[in-house]
Amino acid sequence: MAIEQPQEFLVQPVDASWLQCNIECQEACPVGTNCRGYLNLAAEGRFEEGYILSREPNPVAAMCSYVCSAPCERACRRGDIDRPLAIRAMKRFLVEWHEASGIPDVMPRITPREERVAVIGAGPAGIAVARELATKGYQVTVFDSLPYGGGTMLIGVPAFRLPREAIEMDVRLVERLGVTFVFDTTIGTDITFDQLQRDFDGIAITAGAMDAVALDIPGADLDGVQYGVDFMKKANLGQPLEVGRDVVVIGGGYTAMDCSRTSLRHGAERVSIVYRRTRSELVVDEEELGETEREGVRMEFLASPIEIIGEKGKVAGVKFIRNRLGEPDASGRRSPVPIEGSEFVIPAQTVIPAVSQAADLTFLPVEATFEINRGRVKVDPATYASNVKGVFACGDFVTGPTTLIEAAGHGKKCAYAIDRYLSGRTDVTVAANVKITSSWRHDMPEFYDVLPRQHIPMVPLSARMPSIEPEVNFNTPVELGYDANGAVAESTRCLMCNFNIWFDPFRCVLCGACADVCPEGVIHMVDINTLKSEGALPELEEAYGWENGGAMILDEERCIRCALCVKRCPFDAITMERFELQEVSTDGRLYKESYRDAQLAGTPGVAGGPR
Repeated sequence: MAIEQPQEFLVQPVDASWLQCNIECQEACPVGTNCRGYLNLAAEGRFEEGYILSREPNPVAAMCSYVCSAPCERACRRGDIDRPLAIRAMKRFLVEWHEASGIPDVMPRITPREERVAVIGAGPAGIAVARELATKGYQVTVFDSLPYGGGTMLIGVPAFRLPREAIEMDVRLVERLGVTFVFDTTIGTDITFDQLQRDFDGIAITAGAMDAVALDIPGADLDGVQYGVDFMKKANLGQPLEVGRDVVVIGGGYTAMDCSRTSLRHGAERVSIVYRRTRSELVVDEEELGETEREGVRMEFLASPIEIIGEKGKVAGVKFIRNRLGEPDASGRRSPVPIEGSEFVIPAQTVIPAVSQAADLTFLPVEATFEINRGRVKVDPATYASNVKGVFACGDFVTGPTTLIEAAGHGKKCAYAIDRYLSGRTDVTVAANVKITSSWRHDMPEFYDVLPRQHIPMVPLSARMPSIEPEVNFNTPVELGYDANGAVAESTRCLMCNFNIWFDPFRCVLCGACADVCPEGVIHMVDINTLKSEGALPELEEAYGWENGGAMILDEERCIRCALCVKRCPFDAITMERFELQEVSTDGRLYKESYRDAQLAGTPGVAGGPR
C-alpha cells in the first residue's frame, strides 16, 4: 500500500559523520583483513587481485585459509538473511589458486635499518612480529626449539586439517623479507637469554602456551593418560602413539576435537568427547564440530571427570558426574554445578585431557625479575612491554590459549609497539579518513540474494582413512575446498555492506515509492515526534515539534543493497553511498582499510593502477 503524502512535511537531513561504514566483518578480524574486498574481487573472477588483498594485512594468510576460527563469519550480515559467507573457505581458494598459478609474490621495497630484533617462537604471533618488523627494515632473527616453523600450528593442529605446505608458504614469505629463522634451538639451553639481550636491540617473546595443565583428579597419573598438547605433538612429528580401543577426550575446544579425530586415525574404535558445559557453549565452530561427529566421535555434554579408574596401573575407564548450569562465571558463561548421585563410567584404555594449556617460563633468567601474573609474563596492554627494558611479549604466551588469528593480531600490534620503541616515538595517534562516494547507479550481481551458501566439498567418510597405516590417514586431507565455479558463486552472495542508502531531504517528496518497492520491507516513514531516546536525537533536533515532521527510517541490518529504492525514486532523492575507511597513524601505519579498487590502485596493471 502506498504511503499517504501529507500537505507539509520536513525530512531532517543527517550529517554524514553520523553514518557508520558497515565494516563489522573487518572489525571482527584481529589482523584487519578486508574480507568484503577480496570476496567482491573473487566474484568478478579477479582471483589474483583477491589474493593480494587477502594476503597483505595477514601474516599467516595461508594457515588461516585452512584453520582460522573465522570471527568475521559470525559478524557477516548475510547471516541475518540465511547463512554467512564462507569467508575462510574463500580465502583458501584464493591461496590455492595463487599457488597453482605460479605467479610470484611481489615483495615490498624495504629500507634496511641497523637495529636488530630477536623473536622467541616461530608460531603465528612470532611470524606476525617478524613480518611487520622486517617490512620496516629491522634485522629480525626468529628462534624456535622445533625443527620447522609454525609453532602451535605445526605441533598442535593435525595435518588432515592443515597441510604442512600451508605453514611453509607463510614462513617462506617472511624469509623472503630477510628474516632469519634458527630452528632446533632452545633459549636457555643452546642460547642464553642474556646473550640475546647483549646481541639484540629488542626481544619479542612469542613462545606460545604449549604446556598442559594437569588434571587434578585421582588416577591422573595412570598409564594411558596422555595430555592433548603432548598427544598432538607426537602425532604431528611422526612419533609413536599408543591409542587404545576406547578413547575418552576431556574438553571442548579445538584441541579436544583434533585429539578425537587423530585417535580414530590411529586405530581407536570408540571415541568420546566429554564436555562440562552444553553444546551451545563449545568454543569451536559448527563445521569443525560437525565433521568430528560425522566421523563417529560421540559427544557427551554437561559432565565433569571425578576419577580415572585403573586396573593394574593402567587406565580402564573414567568416572564422571552430571552437571547442571548455575550462575554465570567471570567469563559470562553459566558455571557447571555437579548433580549429586548422577555418577557414571565410560570405559577407556586411553584418556586425553585437553582442558587448558600454560606458558613455559623456565627459559627466563631469574635475575631478570620479570613480573609474573597468573603464570604469565605481565606486559603493558598498550605497549606489550614487560618490566625488563627492551623485552616485549605477546600472543598465547601472555594471553593464554587463543586462536590462530588472535595470536597473529596480537603479534602485529606488538611489532608496531617495538617499532615505536626502537624509533624513539612515544605518542602515536590514529586518525580516521572516510571517503564517501555517492551514486545513483548500483548494480548487484545476478541471483546474489537467492544463492544459498555453497557447500564446502569434503572427502567422503569412506575415503578419509584409506590405509591401515596411521601416518597415511593422518595426512589425508578432509576438506577439498571450492573450485572456481563454487568460489564465484559463494563470493557473489556478499551484500557489499560498505554501501549505505542515503536520502536527500531536499529532493524527497515523500511519495512512498521506495517503501513500496523494498523487497525486505526495511524502509519506513514515521512521525518525527514518535522517535524517542534518552534525549533529543542531535541529527533530528531542528525537526522536533513540527506538526508534520517526519523521518525516513532504514533498517541497515536487514537491507540487502538491492538498490531498487534508488532506481524507483522518481526524483533521484536516494543515492548509494560507498564508504571507504582508512585509519592511518602518525607513524605511517595503515591500521584498517576498506575496498574498492583504491587499495590496489597504486599497483601497476592491477585494479585500475597505472600501466
